[in-house]
Amino acid sequence: MSFTSRQSAAPRGGRRPASLADSQLQHLENMVDYVTRTGATRPDRFDHGYWEQRIRVLEDTHELIASQRSRIARLRGRLGGEAGSVS
Repeated sequence: MSFTSRQSAAPRGGRRPASLADSQLQHLENMVDYVTRTGATRPDRFDHGYWEQRIRVLEDTHELIASQRSRIARLRGRLGGEAGSVS
């Protein structure tokens, strides 16, 4: 079972608190930083769909605060920019 299928549903009673999202956001930022560095990996091997899904799951399962939503917007911008460089 993959990470996204295990965590795609919010727990009963609502979303998880924003404080639990920071470690996941940090991981996503680290991964995007790693693959966008020059020569870190071949862009055609970076699965943009997977990372976009991870972001969506985070949004759907946590009560995010404004600063976390800003971080997600920056991540999406970087993912979009990286996807554009592959074509």
